[in-house]
Amino acid sequence: MIQRCRFSSLCLAAGLLMGSFTQVYSQSSGTGGSAGATEPGRALDELAGGDQLWELTPDQFEAKFKVLRFDWLSTSKEQARFFGSTYMLWGPQLRVAEAVAEFQTGKLARVNFSIFNRGDSSSLAGNREQFEKQVEDAKTFISSKLGVQPVERGKDSQSAVKAMGWMWMKPPTAYLLEYSYQKEMKSRGQEFRPEFIRLRVAEVPRQQGLLANGAAGASAATRSGLAANITRETSGDVVIKNVPMVDQGPKGYCAVATTERVFRYYGIPVDQHEIAQVANTGQGGGTSPSEMLEALEKLEARLRVRVRALEKWDYKEFSNMISDYNREAKRRDKREINLNNMAVIDIGDIYASMDADSLKVSRTEKNKAGYSKFQRAVADTIEKGVPLMWGVQLGLYKEADLPQSFGGHMRLIIGYNAKTSEILYSDSWGAEHALKRMPMDNACAMTTGLYYIEPMAK
Repeated sequence: MIQRCRFSSLCLAAGLLMGSFTQVYSQSSGTGGSAGATEPGRALDELAGGDQLWELTPDQFEAKFKVLRFDWLSTSKEQARFFGSTYMLWGPQLRVAEAVAEFQTGKLARVNFSIFNRGDSSSLAGNREQFEKQVEDAKTFISSKLGVQPVERGKDSQSAVKAMGWMWMKPPTAYLLEYSYQKEMKSRGQEFRPEFIRLRVAEVPRQQGLLANGAAGASAATRSGLAANITRETSGDVVIKNVPMVDQGPKGYCAVATTERVFRYYGIPVDQHEIAQVANTGQGGGTSPSEMLEALEKLEARLRVRVRALEKWDYKEFSNMISDYNREAKRRDKREINLNNMAVIDIGDIYASMDADSLKVSRTEKNKAGYSKFQRAVADTIEKGVPLMWGVQLGLYKEADLPQSFGGHMRLIIGYNAKTSEILYSDSWGAEHALKRMPMDNACAMTTGLYYIEPMAK
């Protein structure tokens, strides 16, 4: 199994304050394209121009580009994703790590080319000169291929990261090259860190909205209107059907990809690479839930959303959970967990050593109040049309066909069934992971965090 976003240790060296606990999602390694790669490339040129490009229906698109190998991100064919190390645009000088084509009202509406991103591409950490050269080379190369000069867009004050960029207009297509980085701050021990370089392409009459970022998209969803997205089946399923899919790829971007899906559901075009920057996601993967929550809270006013944690990691609550577990484990003659004997606490190791049945009983049957609270949180939030960002520990209970077999992970709860006592959930790994189900008690037992984002009231 590929381990995509393993939940690395949550550690505390002896003698440190309890408040210094941190929780981190991590990944062993990432793969993807990078500028300057030498392997043969598959050309995506026809995705970036042509008189008939914006008239393509999903079926026509599939027939035209299937030879280049892509995946539909949903059964409704609203997004197509090209991913790998061999894609290029207008020649080997411009390598593409990922390209996502988006459809609206049955026609191709936008294509996003990822030229560099910290999760999929070769590391340029600390190398400002090399990153700036890659940006300038991309700008010069695009200008030469289009035969027109760009207009500087400057910083987008409404985007999550205030990305900088240039715009080219060559009817019938508009092109927007954007880039972003973390500034060097020696006083904080913070190095320069490249984040992403991307090219967005859309039809000229529609580019104003399709190439824009930021809070303008928030108007597409209101709290009062979200309940209209809920469907109710005779089976008892209550589910939010139209949450967009994002494929995080082989990198450990489960947390930021999940966040992108929620923003896209609300009509806010913020992508996982922007969230990775503001949440300080590690190279190739690894997002601290506490840093994620703090970063999203800072974006509330700009993106006009409200961020809340229904359940988050807390040492006291974790210690109480271990005590409850130990009582059940002792009754079943299973190994107990002694936190006091640990110089360093490793959350991954602790969960791996637990008896799954003892954990489930201690968190549901023996803690009826906590279990009821979890059930109410799921039902109440879904009934508002709001998906739940769900932190879990994988490997405790059997799940079929997962790219990640154990460790920490973040996914979306998008529904529930009170008749069958199940939750309906979705992983950010493509169309085949869009809608799955699990017993409610298993879901409660494996939960490490529960968060939601919703639009501000209007």
